[in-house]
Amino acid sequence: MSFESDYHQYIDEVLLKAEEADADEDEEEEDKYPEIWFIFDGVGTYLGQVAQNATGNFHAQITKDDSNEYFDEMFTFLRPLGSDGKELSHSVAIIDVDKEEALDAITGAGFIAKKATDDDHEEIIRELDKLQTIKGGESKRYSRAKEN
Repeated sequence: MSFESDYHQYIDEVLLKAEEADADEDEEEEDKYPEIWFIFDGVGTYLGQVAQNATGNFHAQITKDDSNEYFDEMFTFLRPLGSDGKELSHSVAIIDVDKEEALDAITGAGFIAKKATDDDHEEIIRELDKLQTIKGGESKRYSRAKEN
């Protein structure tokens, strides 16, 4: 082998290792938060979500409050996609749905599915933290006092 062929082989190996490192880094960034797709109607009313749960599977959750006039329609086309439906006080969760199949059904029915961003996840975490109050109703991390 010549110096030139050894050099090209070395460069190819370095580039391959760099690509693998980039791929590993991308996977780590993607796994920072679970995957969530918010469901909205045409005017932007939140209707539910398709989300990855702790098992790595997905579930569809549909709100059943007065603001979701589409509950019956959504339950009718989403329920057959899951293994079970769990009724909660504020919603219904349809467990073990295929994410792509559920998103196709949602958008095919004319609803909007928007993937949650890191900012969305961080806002959810802040709002949940506000619910964990301490004496006097103050959040453990966020004061209600106005900052000057």
